[in-house]
Amino acid sequence: MHPLIDAEKQKLAKKYHDDNLRVSIASYVASAILLFALLCFNISKNYDVQLMQITHLRVLVILLYFTALYIAYTVISFPFSYWSDYRLEHKYDFSTQNFRQWLSDEIKSFLVGFILGLIVFEAIYLITKVAPYYWWLWLSLIMITFSVVIANLFPVLILPLFYKTSPIENESLKIRIAQICQSAGMSVQGVFSINLSSKSTKANAAVVGLGNTKKILLGDTLINNYTEDEIVATLAHELTHYKEHHIWWLILWQALITLTMFFIFSLVSQYFYRLAGFNHVSEIAAFPLFSMIFVVLSAISRPLGSSLSRFYERKADLGALDLAKNADAYISLMAKFCNDQLTIAYPNAFVEWYKYSHPSPGKRIEFAEKWKRNSIDSSPKAL
Repeated sequence: MHPLIDAEKQKLAKKYHDDNLRVSIASYVASAILLFALLCFNISKNYDVQLMQITHLRVLVILLYFTALYIAYTVISFPFSYWSDYRLEHKYDFSTQNFRQWLSDEIKSFLVGFILGLIVFEAIYLITKVAPYYWWLWLSLIMITFSVVIANLFPVLILPLFYKTSPIENESLKIRIAQICQSAGMSVQGVFSINLSSKSTKANAAVVGLGNTKKILLGDTLINNYTEDEIVATLAHELTHYKEHHIWWLILWQALITLTMFFIFSLVSQYFYRLAGFNHVSEIAAFPLFSMIFVVLSAISRPLGSSLSRFYERKADLGALDLAKNADAYISLMAKFCNDQLTIAYPNAFVEWYKYSHPSPGKRIEFAEKWKRNSIDSSPKAL
């Protein structure tokens, strides 16, 4: 273990991870029970029949079905959200919200999720009806386009519902930001502070948006609690994402994965739908089965998505080190993330391969140390 990483904090990180894992497993089990109950007890079919007796307008039937399903899922998942996002975050001294503030965010998440979910749900059951053979192709294209639109609108429509962003006020840091942007050969106007401290003590940074909505966000918790060298190292990482268009590359790869998944779904669903007593994927009552098949395919494809994400994160790490030329600050940054945010520095290799979107902190530290050794070896030697 690296000497900057606190061994006692790593033990606590393991407990934090295990607590969240238990809640996550319980939540998945509860969701699976809901889906199986809807299928096995014909609840979904009977509800669909009742809706058809009320109206034959398919758009309205889809709306009513989704509304009931979404509410049922929210009711079942709420205790798990409360435990993981509120109780555990307070238990480990991360959350800065009281219950009312947390509940307000949950309500906003519910409404945003309902609107976005309804759009997707309507698309699924309108496209599968009008294009019974090539629905998977059209639905893939629509989902890809929808993802790009949401990514573009996220900083201006969704993010402000939960966080406030503002120009960075620290003059010294602003000068450092201008210098690192100049070193990168970029003129970036969209570097902002985001008030993460309104909800959590955790620090973070990110590139959000696409095109004219693209922004680099530095958490105020990062700005207030980390050194300028560490903040510049973080910014250099995000600048590399920005400069090398990693978001667009990831969207492209995700589009190919989505297209492949829907094609495979169109093949395997024929067998499973007949087995469950359905004739076609366009049947709204079969949505619980649709979800279960899609969850399985997503689980199978997850390592590929995780590996692609880690690939671009490694490229951003290299870019950060080349830009900031301060491996010590980067190593310190990674160690602080482990100590302050209870991140597991050296996770199980299989778990990292399967689900980690970033290389583990331990590997990132090793990468920075290797870069430092190489830079010393390649530096001009005094005569």
